[in-house]
Amino acid sequence: ALCKRKSGSGTYRWIEFIDTEEVDNYVPQFDVSNMSGQVIKTCYTKIEFPNGVAVEKLKRWGKASKVRDRLKNECPIYVEKMMQEKDLVDEYNELIDALCNTDKTFWKMNWKVEELQPVVNEHKDKFEKKGVALFLCHKQEYISHGQHGGHWEYFRWIEFVDREKQPNYHPQRDAASKGEKGGCVVM
Repeated sequence: ALCKRKSGSGTYRWIEFIDTEEVDNYVPQFDVSNMSGQVIKTCYTKIEFPNGVAVEKLKRWGKASKVRDRLKNECPIYVEKMMQEKDLVDEYNELIDALCNTDKTFWKMNWKVEELQPVVNEHKDKFEKKGVALFLCHKQEYISHGQHGGHWEYFRWIEFVDREKQPNYHPQRDAASKGEKGGCVVM
């Protein structure tokens, strides 16, 4: 499989040779022929996802009530399809309701990882029973203002992973870590 991954330190390409007699259910996470077209765009990075992974971005800006309404009423198509295929629509709605009830101010949703992670953990088993793994993901980037300092931008999203299509998938960005996951080791 021809694989490609972009990160802050460059673009990496490699070929994975898979002994299917040893690991018959292995799916290369960065196989260029298996990308779904879903992306999370940050200020400096474009994170791409393979087929079998559906992504729900947790947007921060705007009045909290509008952000909550948009999250509840505008389900991404890949997420919607997976929830319907796996009969997880009710569980998904419960998860979204619980996420929308975390800390918020009038003007914006804060989406604090410390508050989101317990909610995601509470709902994980319901999804895993039906073959879908649930991950809270996080990326932060420092935006320089030149000589005037800068500020941090935070990006958060939830990854729903169909374990039939992606049995060995791990998120590229884990909420428990500020660093990158899934680096490549060349031997």
